[in-house]
Amino acid sequence: MARSLVGILILMAFLYGAAFLVRSLSLPLPAPILGLLLLTAVLLARRGVPEVIAAGSDTLIRIFPLLFIPPIVALLDVKALVLSAPLVLLLAVSASTLVGLLVTAFLYRALVRGKGQA
Repeated sequence: MARSLVGILILMAFLYGAAFLVRSLSLPLPAPILGLLLLTAVLLARRGVPEVIAAGSDTLIRIFPLLFIPPIVALLDVKALVLSAPLVLLLAVSASTLVGLLVTAFLYRALVRGKGQA
């Protein structure tokens, strides 16, 4: 339990550190994206995920479905807007999902090829 909390705190430190950098340097980049890039750079430099970060991320993944509740409640709040352009919303969600799947497949193939498994 303590290891999970430390891992979550480390992940939060990346997020808030990135937010500080974005604000301080007036970067045109969302803080969560910069935080993920910084975390990725650190993990690549270490050539692996430290166990404490893995424990924290495992805990977050277990509660991941709960993180969808606030956006769903927000959607109910703007229901009229969502219903005013359902086709545009469907197209945007479908396109972004497709792009996400393609990027994931590309990264998976590149990583597997890099390890000599494919």
